[in-house]
Amino acid sequence: MASLTAIASLLEKGRSAHLGPARRQGQGRRAGQQTLVFHNRPRIAAAAAVAGPKEAEGPLGAYWDRTYPDRLLGQRSWERAERRMSLDAAVLALEKAGLEPADIDLHLAGDLMNQLTCASFTAAELDIPYLGLFAACATWAAALGLGALLTDAGYASRVLCTTSSHHDTAERQYRFPTELGNQRPATAQWTATGAAAAVLVGEARPLPEGWTAGENPSEARGTSPPDAGRATGGAGEPGPRNRVGAGAGADRPAGGAAARGAGHGRPGGGLPVVITHATFGRVIDMGLTDPFDMGSAMAPAAADTIRQHLQDTGRRPGDYDLIVTGDLARYGHRLLVELLREQGYDAEGVLADCGLMLYDASQGVYAGGSGTACSGMVSAGYLLRRMEQGDLDRILLVCTGCLHSTTTYKQGDSLPTVAHAVALEVDRVPPGTSPQDGPRGGTGGGTGGGRDGR
Repeated sequence: MASLTAIASLLEKGRSAHLGPARRQGQGRRAGQQTLVFHNRPRIAAAAAVAGPKEAEGPLGAYWDRTYPDRLLGQRSWERAERRMSLDAAVLALEKAGLEPADIDLHLAGDLMNQLTCASFTAAELDIPYLGLFAACATWAAALGLGALLTDAGYASRVLCTTSSHHDTAERQYRFPTELGNQRPATAQWTATGAAAAVLVGEARPLPEGWTAGENPSEARGTSPPDAGRATGGAGEPGPRNRVGAGAGADRPAGGAAARGAGHGRPGGGLPVVITHATFGRVIDMGLTDPFDMGSAMAPAAADTIRQHLQDTGRRPGDYDLIVTGDLARYGHRLLVELLREQGYDAEGVLADCGLMLYDASQGVYAGGSGTACSGMVSAGYLLRRMEQGDLDRILLVCTGCLHSTTTYKQGDSLPTVAHAVALEVDRVPPGTSPQDGPRGGTGGGTGGGRDGR
């Protein structure tokens, strides 16, 4: 791979050639070049995550809504097992939201199988108007971003987003039959077995004035209760950025429904979480050809989308409790830290990766986790729960995808990649009031520095 400086220069050169000057249009519904702003703050009414046996044994095992003792789930094929997980996650999310399939306007779903067969079979069972999405492992953020767009604009009142992956179905399709026991390099990753679902609903309360203009007055964002701590509940204690990596499991809840905790503001309990922005990335191809090192291939796309999101919103990395990538794993994560630093952003203190959070290093997952379900499970099962409990206020979820196929790989083509981002935020404004009246007002970005001054 080229040097970090060369990669950063290539990303900037491509941007200058393909994107015009920053523009604001549609009454502030678009910030900068690639970021959409959701004024009506679509809310995540409920979410669910189900997991296979390896994922159940990992550091986040207590956070799953349902786990399975084996990867076949009593089905006659791995593909049918994945369909079962996808349907289970969807039904659990609907139950938490107190809704029936008939209450949903649109189902957005995607997976890694050819022709999106898992998502399509799930949609047939649910009998909801359905739109299949494919962005490889970036599909979860694509679904959340598109769902937020539709609910924010009023084209849908309730949207169901689902995604799934299965280690064995992915191995059969993308690499080699698992029965062969082929050796892998250290850069390889383990495709997550699981599924995630989220129900998005429209909100009627508009955002405060100046929210998208980039001013970000210091009082606009508001503060958390003084005794809430940064993100782990301990006063003066560092946030989870130092505690949510692979192997961190000391602060797990008891598990099951009790882990969700009692709260207010949403049917599932806890503080309400809304989607405030979506930054859809562009396809980045650095010419890499090794499908056993997808983390390194996807890191430039993640850096490009994160940089553009921060530039569009006027934010700094420290304005987020966490910037969480989907599945860069060990090597891609390290590369991302350096790429962002090369572009002028010191994000090491807030960067995390779902592929590193999902498993413990002792589980034999090589560089870490991957798969469409990887980011879906960690965000729907773990990160949203931490937000509902008040441990985290604002997260940028950046899902990364490698867009090659078995055909293009065999023909010697390179690995095109993409990264899509959605900004999630706790809505501390009591129902029935405007954002300006509540303890947490505007949530727009600014140039006045982040919470830690970066």
